[in-house]
Amino acid sequence: MKKLIATFFAVCVCLTVFAFAGCKDENSNGTKSGNVALDVERVSFTAKAEVMLLKNDTSVGDYMEVLADNGELTYVINNGFISSFYNTESKVISSTANSYEGYDWAFYIDFKTLDGDDAIYATDYKTYEYGGKTYYSSSNGVDGTPCVEGHTYLFVYEYSNFSW
Repeated sequence: MKKLIATFFAVCVCLTVFAFAGCKDENSNGTKSGNVALDVERVSFTAKAEVMLLKNDTSVGDYMEVLADNGELTYVINNGFISSFYNTESKVISSTANSYEGYDWAFYIDFKTLDGDDAIYATDYKTYEYGGKTYYSSSNGVDGTPCVEGHTYLFVYEYSNFSW
C-alpha cells in the first residue's frame, strides 16, 4: 500500500511539472497565467485595453483588482504596499526604531514620466534590469501610478536593508 501511495504521489508531481512547463513565458523564468508572468521572485504584466477600459484616472491598483477578479493574480495589499503575491509574503528579519532588514515586494515601472503629464512617477534612484529592459522604482505605489496601455509593471521580491 505504501508503494502504491508513493507511486501515486510521484505521478501527481510529474503531471504538475509537465502542466506548468507548457506555460513558460519567454521573458521570464516562470509561468504565465493569461496576462500575468510570474516566477519565484518576479510578477509582471503589461497593461492591455482588452483586460479593462483604461482611462486617464485608471491606476495600477485598479488594473490589479480586475486581474485578481479574473483569477489571474493573487496578492495581498496592506497600507498601500503589496505584502504578498501567490503566498510569497514580505518577511521582516529585523526592525528597530531606526533600521529595517527583510524581504519585500518592490514595485518597478518602465517609465519615469508620461507625455503631457508633469508628474514624476519614478526616478533613477533605484533601477532593475529584466528582459533586456530597465525598470524604475515607483515613487507613488500601485494606487498612485497610472495604468497605461503598453507599459509593463513589475514586482520583484528582494532583500532590503536600510537605516534612517
